[in-house]
Amino acid sequence: MKEIKDPEMAKHETDMEVDSEPKEPLENDPEYLSKHLHIFTKFQKSVNDNGDLGEEMDEENEEIEKQDLAPLPQPMLPRDKRLISNTNHLKNLDWLATPLYASPEETKPLSEFKTLAPFMLKNLEAQGIKDAFSVQISVLNLLLEDFEKNKLQPDFRGDLLVNAATGSGKTLAYLIPIIQALHKRVVPRVRAIILVPTKPLINQVKSTLSQISKGTNLSIVNLKNDKSINEEASKLTQNEPDIIVSTPGRLVDHITKGSISLKYLRYLVIDEADRLLNQSFQNWCQTLISSIEMHQIKTNDISNTWSLKPQKLIFSATLTTDAGKLSHLKFEKPRLVIINNQEQMVNEIFSVPATLSENKISLGSAKSPTKPLILAKFLIDQQKTSNVLVFAKSNEASLRLSRLLTLIFAKLIPNESINVMHINSTNNITSVRTKILKDFSNKTINILIATDLIARGIDLLSITDVVNYDLPNSSREYVHRVGRTARANQLGHAYTLCFGKGETKWFNSIMKDVGRGDKSINDVELDFKTLVTSEDEHLYADALQDLQKQVYNK
Repeated sequence: MKEIKDPEMAKHETDMEVDSEPKEPLENDPEYLSKHLHIFTKFQKSVNDNGDLGEEMDEENEEIEKQDLAPLPQPMLPRDKRLISNTNHLKNLDWLATPLYASPEETKPLSEFKTLAPFMLKNLEAQGIKDAFSVQISVLNLLLEDFEKNKLQPDFRGDLLVNAATGSGKTLAYLIPIIQALHKRVVPRVRAIILVPTKPLINQVKSTLSQISKGTNLSIVNLKNDKSINEEASKLTQNEPDIIVSTPGRLVDHITKGSISLKYLRYLVIDEADRLLNQSFQNWCQTLISSIEMHQIKTNDISNTWSLKPQKLIFSATLTTDAGKLSHLKFEKPRLVIINNQEQMVNEIFSVPATLSENKISLGSAKSPTKPLILAKFLIDQQKTSNVLVFAKSNEASLRLSRLLTLIFAKLIPNESINVMHINSTNNITSVRTKILKDFSNKTINILIATDLIARGIDLLSITDVVNYDLPNSSREYVHRVGRTARANQLGHAYTLCFGKGETKWFNSIMKDVGRGDKSINDVELDFKTLVTSEDEHLYADALQDLQKQVYNK
């Protein structure tokens, strides 16, 4: 059967067959040219463009000459006079190697300081202070001399760094010359700023200032976060104080807010400098120093010729000599005073009071479960059941130890009443803390268990013994712990408990950095079998059970 094809399809196939045959392009064919004119035009334009570009590149290549590599000239940067390079301060650290040494045992009657105002001597005598200790003698000699020289010719005499043991009298060493220098001022201006790390220290410094400045009209203000920043700022601007005692963070808040002017500042005191320099407090150091420099630059009138730069007075028991940390303070003509017999410098200067007796008690690690019992028995055996400060490693440890010691003493010596109390961040409310320290001072509280952070503010002459129940984490902590006793040239004793070879090795390693002159740490040998009887161990087990009941009942 013959296949019938669609005429249209047949026509289409015919066309396809015709188109499939190759043909030479007819460049002169008008129909052909009109059909492909657009494509030819674009092609021709592309060829012409490439030719022109090639010519331009050739022309450019002909003009290029090979040159040696050289840095491009840069515009001069504007100079900011407020920016003082730390490099300049790092280059000259000779003063670290040439300190002024003073014997810790040296004393001198305050009446022999002829330039001290009569009201000052009267106020000090009213507080029972007639003699100056070594650190006070060294600082007073330097600062009072500076003050007298500046009366004739205002000239910056240099900053002062003082390394002296805790309890050596550093506070009076800087307060006396500041009051002496400012007590005749006419118009109240912020002329002295004293920075301390904690609120308790703020209260202590403020109290001492008030006592020795009686008879003057100096205005003293403390800043300690117990009021809103706006309320404090309003009072500071309405009644500008002469002396401010503060923590760095609070001071920086007011500087940033503009409520404190440093234009007339004469003294910047940093007490407990080791602790403050190791903490940022909103970059307090850089902010404060930059603000001081800015006010100096702004004061470019003729009056600046007769004005003095602020003098920095740095005090610490563990003063760092790390150039990086010290450079932030940007010292000028610095002088370093070390209250120590041993003339040597190390990367960290640590010194303990000269009147302190240091003791180490080493026992095997197997005895550590009876550690609270050993402490109680040792204190009873040595008749040291009052005026004792014990350091524990944490809030929980201090609370547990105070409760347990109370129970142990009640069972071991039921006829005696030994009151044991703890102080840590859980009960560090101002009113509570004040009462605890007052009771501890008058022996209502016999033994106080404390942590490192809280003990920094404890300044009591009544403390005769310090016990490191838990080991300190560093030489720095050890110095601040044992410095709670042997204050003001009084005798004091420190005892450190080491259980096992590991603790003993650690303690010996951190003691290498501590300066104590020709003295050494005494090794106290305890006969455990004699000290702790089997009956004592039974009583201790009962005390542990009683403590467990107290905890669960709560």
